[in-house]
Amino acid sequence: MGILLIAPIASAGGPSLWLYPKDAGPREGGHVVPPGTPFTLVIENRSKDSESNTAHEVKLVVAVENLDAVGPLSLVLDDDGTPFPLELSAWDEGTPLLPCSEKPMPRHGVFPTTYATVVVGDLIGGASFEIEVAVEGDDNLRVHFDALALGLKTTGQGLKCSGVSNPSGHDVTIANRPGGHDDCARVSISKTADPRVVDLGEPVTFVIEILNEGTCDLTELILNDLIPTVEDESGESYPAFVWIGGTEPTPSEIDEDGYWLKWRLASPLPVGESEVVQLVVEFNHPAADGKRVVNRACITAAGLTKPRCTSAGVMVGNPYGEDGPAGPGFWCHAARWVIEDRPKVPVDGVELLAWLEEVDTESEVFSEYYPILVEDDPEASLRAAADLLCTPQSAEGAADRLARHLLTLWLNVVSGRLDSMLTLGALCGGGEILPDDTDLDTTVGELLAEVDAGLAAGAADAQLTFWSEVVDAVNNSRVPGELGCNAPRSVSGRQGAGHGNPGGKSTVSEVKK
Repeated sequence: MGILLIAPIASAGGPSLWLYPKDAGPREGGHVVPPGTPFTLVIENRSKDSESNTAHEVKLVVAVENLDAVGPLSLVLDDDGTPFPLELSAWDEGTPLLPCSEKPMPRHGVFPTTYATVVVGDLIGGASFEIEVAVEGDDNLRVHFDALALGLKTTGQGLKCSGVSNPSGHDVTIANRPGGHDDCARVSISKTADPRVVDLGEPVTFVIEILNEGTCDLTELILNDLIPTVEDESGESYPAFVWIGGTEPTPSEIDEDGYWLKWRLASPLPVGESEVVQLVVEFNHPAADGKRVVNRACITAAGLTKPRCTSAGVMVGNPYGEDGPAGPGFWCHAARWVIEDRPKVPVDGVELLAWLEEVDTESEVFSEYYPILVEDDPEASLRAAADLLCTPQSAEGAADRLARHLLTLWLNVVSGRLDSMLTLGALCGGGEILPDDTDLDTTVGELLAEVDAGLAAGAADAQLTFWSEVVDAVNNSRVPGELGCNAPRSVSGRQGAGHGNPGGKSTVSEVKK
């Protein structure tokens, strides 16, 4: 049976939403309109008129930084000359989610904040909606507009669903500004964690990106990262992780909420450019085990009215027990800790080397393109595997990123943690979600063979990225137990398959014998 894993639609197809005041047109950096001044807001679908380019279920997103500052707010859609009011849905907190994938709307700097959505309707390519807008409020008023829609495209497997939003930085804001001029200082901040599920003692790399979305250079940039705390059985609070690498911060500070790491970033940050900070941490306190820990970062700069913040969560430990696949962090430490001769290692060193030899035999990728086996040198072999598994920040492209996830999947299969005959649809969801276009009837073994062959053959980046998402989701999944995916949670009795001898160890010196 063939594998039908469809890569995401290329950006050239589907609807293309744009948002701007009628009398101004789209503009990089967006538009600022004084409150109390009625204007016509345009939502335009700039794609060519075709069925696949129709923007379905278009929504106007209305974001408000301070609800108490908002007075009367009027939204009227002019449809065929007959105006009718649009009703705001219930207010929510956070970042609007794209249809289909339910991922946060990308790089729109005002979020997370308070927002509501207004359903406008379907919009064919080349057409537009015109909405009469009037908002009043006090000196702290700031109301921000974006647009979302659903894209549908026919493929060999049926309808392909995708989420669409107006481009970041092309938006409209109502705000009090002296003389009615634009507020040029605008910044967005995003944060990702890799991996999102780890065992205690494993490293996590947080990548924080700060983007200048305004119309002037940013200065006095200060990034603060709050180290979350965890409580032990006595109620004492401790930092959930320690900093072990990445972008060097200034000395940490302590405030009433916990521990902060601080970076004074180089300035000015030019318009449209970004600054990336990497924070490599290790969750090392026992009180963090079995908990989802959320890490928050905030950026301040001259001219910003308030900090912009973002968060990323990591699940520490496996609340379902240790049977089933493990992520790259687990295998990273399995290799490193055997090399370092630690008193307690997650797997037996002799078994780990045997598994690497099996991967080298079965995989074209890891025998030819990403060698992990050094003849007659067990330590060098373990280091080669660790170098690939432990350094996601060093990936130079889609192929490098996929190789890390693929080696993890190979190790999960050859170690017996994951049955190659299981179908993807039979796996229980974990820290990552399978993409919508995944063929759930595909077995783990078929996925492994297809991805290994495709990576070795030089598949296109779009396909490699799609496979990375699929393989990462499988590595973060759980195998169904006797009660299916509703097995009771437990953080004890961790003696699952592939965990070696819990009472002893096999070090590099023993492997060499």
